[in-house]
Amino acid sequence: MLPAMPRIFLMLVVMLVSLCQQVHAMEYEKEREISRELIDMLDAQGALAHETDLTWVLQTLTDQLADHVKEPLYTFRIHLVYDRSINAMAIPDGNIFINLGTVLLAKDMDEIASVIAHEMGHCQLRHIPEAMRAQSRMTTASIVGVIAGVLLSAANPEVGSALVLSSIGGAENIKRQYTRKNELEADEFSRNLLAEANLDPSATARFLVRLRSYSDSPSVPDYLLTHPYTQDRIAVLEKQPRPPRPEARYWTLQAAAIGELLSEEEADRRAAALSQPYARLALGISKVRHGKNLEGLTMLEGIDLPLARTWKGLALYGLGKKDEAYPLLRGGRQNARTALALCEIMMAKGEIKDAIAIVRPYEDGNPRAAYTMGILYEKDGQKSLAHVAFARYFFTTRNFKSSLYHINKALEDRNLDKETTEKLTRMRKTMEKTQGSQG
Repeated sequence: MLPAMPRIFLMLVVMLVSLCQQVHAMEYEKEREISRELIDMLDAQGALAHETDLTWVLQTLTDQLADHVKEPLYTFRIHLVYDRSINAMAIPDGNIFINLGTVLLAKDMDEIASVIAHEMGHCQLRHIPEAMRAQSRMTTASIVGVIAGVLLSAANPEVGSALVLSSIGGAENIKRQYTRKNELEADEFSRNLLAEANLDPSATARFLVRLRSYSDSPSVPDYLLTHPYTQDRIAVLEKQPRPPRPEARYWTLQAAAIGELLSEEEADRRAAALSQPYARLALGISKVRHGKNLEGLTMLEGIDLPLARTWKGLALYGLGKKDEAYPLLRGGRQNARTALALCEIMMAKGEIKDAIAIVRPYEDGNPRAAYTMGILYEKDGQKSLAHVAFARYFFTTRNFKSSLYHINKALEDRNLDKETTEKLTRMRKTMEKTQGSQG
């Protein structure tokens, strides 16, 4: 669990109140506004893991599924939440969040795809806008439900996420059945979409079988749950799920999750369950990430995988062997760590514009990348964009006074494009709401 999680969601709820009070007929533009502000809030608290190798794989899988959605209403975007609970959720505008715990629980890529497809179903079937439309104002009881749902999600994902969705919906006697119906519809959507994408349709039921041991409790009677019991959902979907079929992409994803996001102690323990060479890959990544570059380099030797070559480059960079690191970093899959390492090498060579191009994709999701972009823009004479980058850095690191200074300086430039201007304005509004919730 991320630190200070209750504070994060208290501020999230404050923001939801201000946005949802006027949402009676949820239109697409309002959905976009809500989703942008929600993501800004999560970014401001460091809850989203943008810079990992997992995010690229998860987005590729999401795109694969989206190719088979008939008449898609949204461009679907996946976000990895650095949280160990087993959960996933969708918000308006096609944004899907999947927790690290869910990735670690899955036994093959089809199971991960089934979770993503389920959330795509909520989006495509417009369950969330319809739930918000059911009531013109969020009541105090609804706010409490949102907080309770989020906090309960770590202990019981189905109860927690059900409370979140149902608290935004209509009256108590309506929302129980409404949410049950939504879940079963999203399950069926997932099953059909997996079949269309040539993935295993029984993965939905298979994942729910495993989830059952985490989520079901005989002490919680069925009529109190807004989501149906996992067992009931399994019965509707598939009686005999096929066994999982893990392949190279899955094992690489697991190695990246273990090596890049877990503590060194837990990485050592979990890597033991992986087959070779993925166990060594996970351990090598973990060692490099924790500054044990020589150990990591030794473990990564002989592993002929793109991810291994990238982390070999990072190990060599950490050992000061930048000339040896450069081709491995330049030729491998990019992430925030490799981009920043390459940037330092390029800056030493005077290749400022190339360095900007390398780091720019990570500016919004990585504080160090945002700060580096500020320096690069200054060196390149782009003062307004430097202020934008520094504003993002101080926003993410919660130095709101400095962030507001750079936002105001950036907005003095009337030639800033509309998207950047809107982003800065949203950041400023988010900070005002955050400070208001604390004061």
